[in-house]
Amino acid sequence: MKNPTGIVSRFAGTLGAMGLAVLSSGSFATGTANTFFEVTVRPGSSVICTSDPCTVYFETPAGSGTHNILQNGTVNAGVAVGGQRVSLGVYSNENLVFHVEDTDLPVAYLTVVGSP
Repeated sequence: MKNPTGIVSRFAGTLGAMGLAVLSSGSFATGTANTFFEVTVRPGSSVICTSDPCTVYFETPAGSGTHNILQNGTVNAGVAVGGQRVSLGVYSNENLVFHVEDTDLPVAYLTVVGSP
């Protein structure tokens, strides 16, 4: 029988390289397809964009009406239209919380880190 520790260490370098490739992919999010330099946030999501600057879009569930999107509880970042993806602008090196005003939809978290 082969030594299990030897087997794990044999693949550790490969797995580490794959993990590094994922972390340096530009952006990643929970359940969201993204391209480099942009992300889409949705209610209940936590998104990290590793590009700076990062273009941010917001998408609400279909049928949720039209509501203001609040940034960090006070700043109007844009207007959400149910089921549509709307642009919130470009952000650099910051942590933000977005909430759809006058709804019980969960907040969305965004962290922008890195440099181009």
